[in-house]
Amino acid sequence: MSAPLGFLLSAVLGILSFPPVGIWPLSYVALIPFLASCVALPPKRARRWAYLGGFVFFAGLLYWLGLNSGAPPMLSAASVVVVVLILSTVWSITAGAVSLAARRFGLVTAMILFVVLYLFFEVFWGTGELGFPWALWGLTQIGFLPAAQLADLGDVYGLSLWVVSLNALLFLLWKIPARRKQIGLITALTFVVPLLYGIIRLSTFSFGPPVQVAAVQANTPVEEKWEMSAEDIAQSYLKTSAPLVGTGTRLVVWPETATPTPLRYRQWLSDELHTFCDGSNMTLLTGATDYEQDSVRGMVPLNSAFLIRPGTRELLSSAKIHLVPFGERIPAQKIFPFLHRLHLGQAEWEPGKSVVVFPPNNGIPASGCLICFEVVFPDLAADMTRGGARLLTTITNDGWYGNSSGPYQHLDLARLRAIAVRRSIVRSANTGISALILPTGAMSKTLGYNRAGEIHGTVPEQTEITLAAWLAHIWLPFYGAILLLTLVVLWIKVRHPRTSRPVL
Repeated sequence: MSAPLGFLLSAVLGILSFPPVGIWPLSYVALIPFLASCVALPPKRARRWAYLGGFVFFAGLLYWLGLNSGAPPMLSAASVVVVVLILSTVWSITAGAVSLAARRFGLVTAMILFVVLYLFFEVFWGTGELGFPWALWGLTQIGFLPAAQLADLGDVYGLSLWVVSLNALLFLLWKIPARRKQIGLITALTFVVPLLYGIIRLSTFSFGPPVQVAAVQANTPVEEKWEMSAEDIAQSYLKTSAPLVGTGTRLVVWPETATPTPLRYRQWLSDELHTFCDGSNMTLLTGATDYEQDSVRGMVPLNSAFLIRPGTRELLSSAKIHLVPFGERIPAQKIFPFLHRLHLGQAEWEPGKSVVVFPPNNGIPASGCLICFEVVFPDLAADMTRGGARLLTTITNDGWYGNSSGPYQHLDLARLRAIAVRRSIVRSANTGISALILPTGAMSKTLGYNRAGEIHGTVPEQTEITLAAWLAHIWLPFYGAILLLTLVVLWIKVRHPRTSRPVL
């Protein structure tokens, strides 16, 4: 194989290792052809060919962004192209840096730079209003639960660090025969020790008291959802939820905007849902729109979740904080307020101000709700658990993207979030995939894509605060500091070179 094709081979192996294909053992070797091409090519050619490989890799994982039926086709196509073009720079910059480092400092230093730089990019592109922490190498390990347990220490980024490091070590094992024994020992320890941790965690995990929960999936077609009357949609969810009466279920979860109307201002709907809760003695969490008063713009819309409890008419709500960039809101409006006037087909929701932890009620512990892709961000779930939430829910509407890779990857990212904060997650999706997720990342029940129905059972409430939850807000400065330290050491090496050229 010619050197440039190594980038394309890594792209293909990487796609196969990610969900929904999920051949996770490939993730440990998928980046070896990438590294081989880096050291075989001069920096300029490495950057150019790696960009092409990165385009194939990210397009293969994120193509589903272009299937968004909620936006004009041209805008959907443009969005996926722009995202892939931007993310491909991760491969290009990393390849150029590794190629240059290998020539100047040797293979070992180049591999250290590779791991540190790639991880920094993963965290960087997963942070802030434009953050999209999706195509992360840690996601490949959700199919291998013993390895996935590392997420409670370092979140999904810690898993990525492990996977990328294994690729670098196996590459060195291949390329430096003279040190095969030492490198082999380090590689074995790097692989085995985290696995032992995961095996021990799984075998000794202590589940808390059980909570009776249910997720409802009415399978409302997204093309019809905003054209059907709110009454018809509410009735479809009430009908789908009816079999739960008498099962002992305490919490029923409906998906994002299950009632696509401002629930707080629709007394008839609020009364109907309260009647259901009072009659069944079940608490209902449902997605719905909401409004709040803004001093400049008047009434602004919120993408919210409402908690409706039996025996009280009080509505508790939680608004989505991390909105989908350009899909739900134009970013940077805090800096440039006029951007809300720019209409690119986005919903233009107002973000919530802070996380909400619903108080315990009706046999349900304190809980928090993550709306749609909020579940992929470490800080929000961590803030909820540190704020007292013993159970998490996540509501979404993945139907915009059809039966593509998107809904399956989204589900698996939610499973990693459950491990990272060690909380059960009740996931309700409009068209699927709904699931009851345990704190170990295992799923006790699921309801597949494009099906209507409900799933119910018990999930444990937990009180543990994980290391990943404590560190959730510092991942970017942490990996940024490691990268800066690495670059400083390399700069010192350049300024004060050794008299002999490195052999590695």
